[in-house]
Amino acid sequence: MARGGKREGAGRPAGTTRGRTVEYKTISISALPEEVEAIKAAAAKHGKTVSRYLVELALNKE
Repeated sequence: MARGGKREGAGRPAGTTRGRTVEYKTISISALPEEVEAIKAAAAKHGKTVSRYLVELALNKE
């Protein structure tokens, strides 16, 4: 019985990263539930995603 190795057809299809010029990173924050809801509401009010809203707020682009 074979063990280990990759499964046939597993993983991302070849060539799906071609042409990608931007590399995004992920960070996380800790906040109280009511703080998270306030952030989500503020982002929605400005018509932005939570990520974009926080990045622009942190970089004073708002």
